[in-house]
Amino acid sequence: MASGRKRSRLQRKKEKDSIKQALTYLFLIFLVLFLMIKLGLPALIKMAGFISNISSAGKKIETEEILPPRAPKLFPLPEATPSGKLNIEGYAEPGITIQLFLRGISAEETTADNEGNFIFNDVHLRDGENEIYVIANDDRGNSSDASRSFTVTVDKDAPLLIIDNPEDEQKFFDNDNPITVRGKSEEDVDLRINERLVLVQSSGDFEINLSLEEGDNQIEAIARDNAGNETKKTLIVNYSP
Repeated sequence: MASGRKRSRLQRKKEKDSIKQALTYLFLIFLVLFLMIKLGLPALIKMAGFISNISSAGKKIETEEILPPRAPKLFPLPEATPSGKLNIEGYAEPGITIQLFLRGISAEETTADNEGNFIFNDVHLRDGENEIYVIANDDRGNSSDASRSFTVTVDKDAPLLIIDNPEDEQKFFDNDNPITVRGKSEEDVDLRINERLVLVQSSGDFEINLSLEEGDNQIEAIARDNAGNETKKTLIVNYSP
């Protein structure tokens, strides 16, 4: 008997909930009909589109906020330098944090200015090869892809330069003119003798013919490597026609 009364109360509760739900649907139907009559169907459609646009804009903004920053750009760096210090410059999004990596290790951080420019002054490089690149980090913890990397070699050694012929203070006569300047250096150097560019063979050998004037003639040879290191040799020869 008690069980029957309990089921009866549950049924009455379900009926009340169903009536409330039905009344809610009816209210919404009447509200839509009222708005259609009051505002017209086109206005109701525009209102629905406006609400949809607001929702879409919110989703778009939320999506953009999680995008990582664009990869920063480095200005070209030299292939080699005789100095252990180097200024490294580039550009990125204004106000973003730039992280510098040397040989794959985080070295320094700086912030791009209002125009997006950034610079690391007097960066210490080790002897030999140094791989250099940067990434950008925003204030939400997002990181960009790495920039293009450059490898800069620190080379403090002056290039080899030997002049085998002629000898300093050597004298030449009559048909000895022109003379051949011959010696040895390094393949990749920029070699100039009396300001004339001289080709250096893969073996390091070089030679060039020079015309002499009567009296003393100065022969100046300068070898310069990619890092800017120089070796200079100067000698004097004498010519009597």
